[in-house]
Amino acid sequence: MPSTAAQFPLRETIINAISDLFYRRGTYLVGIDEIVRELKIARATLYRHFGGKEDLIVTYLRHRHALVSGQLETLIAGKSDAPAVLSIFDSLADKTRSETFRGCAFLIAVTENPSSVAVRNVAYEHKAFLRELFGRLVPPGPTHDDLSEQLLVLYEGALAGSVLRPEARPAEVARKTAEALLQASGGVSFPRSKH
Repeated sequence: MPSTAAQFPLRETIINAISDLFYRRGTYLVGIDEIVRELKIARATLYRHFGGKEDLIVTYLRHRHALVSGQLETLIAGKSDAPAVLSIFDSLADKTRSETFRGCAFLIAVTENPSSVAVRNVAYEHKAFLRELFGRLVPPGPTHDDLSEQLLVLYEGALAGSVLRPEARPAEVARKTAEALLQASGGVSFPRSKH
């Protein structure tokens, strides 16, 4: 039997391939037969690494969470409060302009798998991370929790709006709204304008 180390690259290859496939086509429409065909592997090999389709979807979402959270942490590193928040919305605007953008992978997966507690839980964990991230970046005080929640709702709304009405540039609108909220909250420093 091959060692775990020898199996690890194959597992990673499968995760990367299903991540692309699930995001492009959806977790509901992509069946095990298509995954096996696309990856050119035996069904038994797939099941050796994953317990079934739900396990594949959860693994895909955990992989996506790791990528997104890592990107966001890198994006805000070394920035203070408001500039960090606004850079998150700038990044979101870039993401939503991509030809491959389909919306929030977590929301899509929950919608396509409404009876899966495991899928809902991993999606909830991702949203909790985003809420905590915004919470780190807004000033302490009586409006801290409300402001963190408002920023998350703006972020999620921009994700959804960008699918249905990309011409309205929801992420850019959300950025302006985030800036106004931060200014209204007080205690948030913005860099001086050069104009």
